[in-house]
Amino acid sequence: MTENVEPAQDLAMLLELYQDEIAATWAKKAHNQPGSRYGQVPLVELKPSAARGLVAFINSLKTGSPLALEAYLREVSLDRLASGFEISEVLEALLLLREAAIPIVWRTYSSEPTKALDVSTQLDTGLRYMAARLATLYAKGIEQRLQEQQQQTRLLLETSESLQRVTSALLQKVVTLEEVLELVCAESQRLTGATGSAVLLVEDEGWLRVTSSSGTPSPVLDRMAISESFAGMVVAQGKPLLLNDLESRVQAYYRSPHLKTLLSIPLWADETIIGALDIVNKPGGFNKEDIRIMSLFADQAAIAITNAQLHERAEQLAVVEERQRLARELHDSVTQALYSVNLYAEAARMALSAGKAEIAADNLQELRNMAREAMLDMRMLIFELHPPALEEEGLASALQARLEAVEARSGLQSEFHIKGEMRLPLSIEEELYRIAQEALTNAVKHARAQKVIVRLYADHDHFCLEVQDDGRGFDPVAAEQSGGLGLRSIEERVQRINGEMTIDSGPGEGTTLRVEVKPNG
Repeated sequence: MTENVEPAQDLAMLLELYQDEIAATWAKKAHNQPGSRYGQVPLVELKPSAARGLVAFINSLKTGSPLALEAYLREVSLDRLASGFEISEVLEALLLLREAAIPIVWRTYSSEPTKALDVSTQLDTGLRYMAARLATLYAKGIEQRLQEQQQQTRLLLETSESLQRVTSALLQKVVTLEEVLELVCAESQRLTGATGSAVLLVEDEGWLRVTSSSGTPSPVLDRMAISESFAGMVVAQGKPLLLNDLESRVQAYYRSPHLKTLLSIPLWADETIIGALDIVNKPGGFNKEDIRIMSLFADQAAIAITNAQLHERAEQLAVVEERQRLARELHDSVTQALYSVNLYAEAARMALSAGKAEIAADNLQELRNMAREAMLDMRMLIFELHPPALEEEGLASALQARLEAVEARSGLQSEFHIKGEMRLPLSIEEELYRIAQEALTNAVKHARAQKVIVRLYADHDHFCLEVQDDGRGFDPVAAEQSGGLGLRSIEERVQRINGEMTIDSGPGEGTTLRVEVKPNG
């Protein structure tokens, strides 16, 4: 407020003398305004407000200080604004104080018209001042409300965008648990403006493991007892925990002397709490809106975390199953080879004992062939157990290494052609590598091929793998019905990457396997 109210002792004395009567009349007139929201406010509620306003006005007239009047006008503007009143309604109700007071002025000074006119002028001046201040406060209140609405809209938009990012991560075919956890921590800080965050997941009975954290301060311990941590309280009680004053309780729970404020949200997945999301050290502290926003975020985060965990376990099981299959094949191959070698060695010994050198030579040749075939089988299986690191070297390098390590050493002539460049998601490259591996194994072991050609084509969003051999060939329809030659395994892998497979083959015509993929399709 930049100016004082002009002191008016005569008006002040008059209003104070008839204070109750004027306040009651003022409240009634406001209540009876046609079409106004004041008519919806009970008269018993309007009278105390009118009385406070009149007292504040009288005080300002007596002292010339606007403080009491300013406080009243601020109270009225905030209350009426929150109740949805238009500024015109509030100003009209304020000016009704004149209609309530002016009859008393003229009645009191009926024998002194000049005095009555002077007091009336003082009343008008004071009311104009009040109306101007109320309009200013009301405008500021509207501006503040718009700013708050804009802030709320911004927060809702940011929340929506963060939920969308987490949901997008959830819907992606391959997202590692580490990537999901990093995303959750980063978005938690961005949404709240906090300096640090951490995801703690339930591990064993009664323990939490800090699986990811970002910013500062970071958790001092990697593993915490549920009974001795704030996150543990959240997991045990199943509801958020907000603490903006942690000075006295830090050592007992989080064990970080730099922790000032904390918001911990439970991570619910299928009606089970899998852990807690901690967000720490927000400047100015956390509030109820943070709880609401982060609870929505935590629900999506828990689903994404659970999905990534399931995917990780499925991959681990797939690796175990693959290794078990290879181990069985290696065992069966070695056992069969050693058995055959033993038979031919015994046959050669008996032939030599009988003086049949020619038969012994044939048996030794078969023994040599069996040993070479066993070596080839073991080389292929061992290479499958220890394939190149696709993530580091890429599909092309892995296939080149396979051709050099297996096919070339088996005496098979091989060619490798690449056209265009494209790094595919690791999951797709792994499946394509296994498909090529299966096709090459078929060419070596079953087709008795002399030459094999591997081609990789990349063009924008289109990728093609082709494996061609000059072997014995086969009937694709009959092979598909019998499920032989590893076709069923290849088909399953092609389906997993949403690819398309074609096989061109016939007895004595060789085989061409082609797999096409559109990673962004």
